Amino acid sequence: MTIAIIGCGAVGSAIAEQLAKRGNINKIKLADSDVNKIKKHLNTLQKINPEIEYCAVQINAMNTEEVEIILKDVTVVINAASPVCNIPIMKACLISNTNYIDLASDPFEYPDIEGTSFDDQLRLHNEFLNKNLLALTNTGFSPGFTDILCKHVISRNSLDSLEYVKVALGERIYSNKLVVSWSPYILLLEAISQPTIYKKKEIVNVDSEQSSRTVTFPGPIGEIEVRIFSGHPELRTISDYVDIPIDCIEISGGYLLNNMNLNDIIVEALRKKVNETTFFEGDIFQILSTSFENPDNFIENYKNGIIKNEFTACVFEIKGKRNNENLEYHATIEHDLKEVIKTFSSGSVASFLVSFVPTIIAEKILFKEITEKGVLAPAGLSNASEIIEECKKMGLNFKESEKWY
Repeated sequence: MTIAIIGCGAVGSAIAEQLAKRGNINKIKLADSDVNKIKKHLNTLQKINPEIEYCAVQINAMNTEEVEIILKDVTVVINAASPVCNIPIMKACLISNTNYIDLASDPFEYPDIEGTSFDDQLRLHNEFLNKNLLALTNTGFSPGFTDILCKHVISRNSLDSLEYVKVALGERIYSNKLVVSWSPYILLLEAISQPTIYKKKEIVNVDSEQSSRTVTFPGPIGEIEVRIFSGHPELRTISDYVDIPIDCIEISGGYLLNNMNLNDIIVEALRKKVNETTFFEGDIFQILSTSFENPDNFIENYKNGIIKNEFTACVFEIKGKRNNENLEYHATIEHDLKEVIKTFSSGSVASFLVSFVPTIIAEKILFKEITEKGVLAPAGLSNASEIIEECKKMGLNFKESEKWY
């Protein structure tokens, strides 16, 4: 049984490490445009589990023909590259009869960006269905774990409707340089663009004055201001796939770098660029993202003392109804890098959190424990509670509580 991982940066490497630790497969194919990036991680994987065969392949993930060739003996491929690679890889899967997993897509089409939307993927639904294949999109942490958690709460409590689903992501990093633990491009895109929520069957814009709130996170992060993100995939993946009415979905995040909040960090990134030139041409998010250290070098920066520590947490709030009873559900996740690095060597806490769901789902597809076919999101899976339990067994520091009234 073979799993391929396309895109071997911090997240792809983290998923490979999780698969190696679990040891339920025979072979892992690691594919990236930079084969040296893969080889750097092969020694780590071989030390974790020498019984698995590892294979490094250099490919252009945008080239369907190249991807199709490496998928000929692969049961499941995990696209840990970029949403721009989603459609080319999915088309390769249809040729090679390979099940597909990715980490994210856009909930709607952005101007001047083609092929990255959830709707682009849904157009391939019937083709995957006819091939008896599953294409599961948005299986990272947010989205991904967030979808699974929502489905878990609904199923376990037999809810009839949801008043709201609120997810708040919080992170604090101490560093000598400007750094984030995941794609600075995506962070800037989500933070600077118009904030949006799902409200009564629509994705709607939120006024700036109403886009921020204060959330108390567990651990050293504490109380910080979070802002509603723009176009987070859960606005589609949850609303489209849970089978009960939902009034509101809100995804927000707060970030502290030393003593700088998210606004300060954005200004600092802009200041670094302005020091070089005041004339910008091209994608502003791409330009500003070059102000940050490469997140693929996060662990190297930590080991070299540039990054002192990273704390990541998430707060989930769900309010639902069953008959005449109301449920208030609350859950938290909390991890810090100094603890994670003791047993996990591939990347930041953020990449550690992203690695759980795709790892578990890939194995469940291999062992035919997921029966759904076609193109769908994690909220459409029937075994969400099992996946939550697997995450906890793998070391996710997850705590939940609920109150009926």
